Amino acid sequence: MSLEEIETSEAYASSAPLSQAIRHGDTVYVSGNVPVDPETGELVEGGVGPQTRQVFENVEAILDAADSSMENVVRAGVFMTDMDAFGEMNAVYEEFMTEPYPARTAVRAEMANPDILVEIDVVAAVE
Repeated sequence: MSLEEIETSEAYASSAPLSQAIRHGDTVYVSGNVPVDPETGELVEGGVGPQTRQVFENVEAILDAADSSMENVVRAGVFMTDMDAFGEMNAVYEEFMTEPYPARTAVRAEMANPDILVEIDVVAAVE
């Protein structure tokens, strides 16, 4: 089995023991991304909307490094601390995802850092 680690400085790199993504064949598995600006290393403030946007910018950069794109996402997992903010997250989600929309799970979760309001992971095809 051939696993390729995907990493880019264009997205936040966690200090946890994980890869930004792993490519296996024609599929890339992107780890859960949090709303940290890779240039500053700071958590984005301003609520779920700005945090979701930063998460997707990070995911987009990782997919680009894996020779994939947001258009190739087949599954997304969304983890939020407050499901009352679902509409705000979903509005940004629709800016980054296109039809046919990926299969998706959205769950309420407790984050390691209480200032993180959203975390998203994706699985995408590679063309």
